[in-house]
Amino acid sequence: MKLIHKFKSLNFDKRNNKKISYIILHYTALPSIDESINFLCKAENKVSCHYIISQNGQIYNLVDEKNRAWHAGQSKWFAERDLNSASIGIELDFSPNHNNNNFSKLLINALIVLTRYLKKKYNIDKKNILGHSDIAPYRKIDPGKKFPWHKLNQLNLTYHPKAKNILALNKIRIWFKKNKIYTNEQKILIMLNVIGYDISKAINNKYYYGILLNSYRNHFFQRANLKNSNLKLINFIELHFYNLLLTKV
Repeated sequence: MKLIHKFKSLNFDKRNNKKISYIILHYTALPSIDESINFLCKAENKVSCHYIISQNGQIYNLVDEKNRAWHAGQSKWFAERDLNSASIGIELDFSPNHNNNNFSKLLINALIVLTRYLKKKYNIDKKNILGHSDIAPYRKIDPGKKFPWHKLNQLNLTYHPKAKNILALNKIRIWFKKNKIYTNEQKILIMLNVIGYDISKAINNKYYYGILLNSYRNHFFQRANLKNSNLKLINFIELHFYNLLLTKV
């Protein structure tokens, strides 16, 4: 794997003695790799990443891995609220509003190589390879609905729920009923909280609830048939929830 060290960001600090446990994927939302690197390296912008990957698959190292890059911002996953200290941030040269509005094959191939390398180096759990919209669902939408999570899933680099166990899912539904949790919204919020999402703003708020569901859908439920998609989404979240409970047990 060839890394380009030509450009360095001034925006970093110390990791606060936290172990690197996450990889967070972003997109730049800028028209070109040159503009993105320039923006990420300027001190006044107060934002950075460890790596940025161009459309032609070049990997630029802007911040040393030992340092805390400023890519996650205000974010949360499970109890972790300082994702910057616990993660590697990877920006992708992509913008939904400019000519670089597709994730090129070269870009994704380079990302796969880099992710595999970092995952092995830091022994990162595949469940902890996330999008910016997973850890900051009410602020961010990247890497977005076009990002091909399925390609990383197929290589076992990222997490995707396994096949259904109908008996087990029935037990979950019975548990909800026993605890008088009846509405789909209540069930989904509980399950997304167990999965890792910050549900705080979505409780009793339809607008933020919709945003939270969309963040989940854009990562884990991208390729679903739109027919009966809401019901299928609920069933899929149940499956995800059940699989995580199994691994914890």
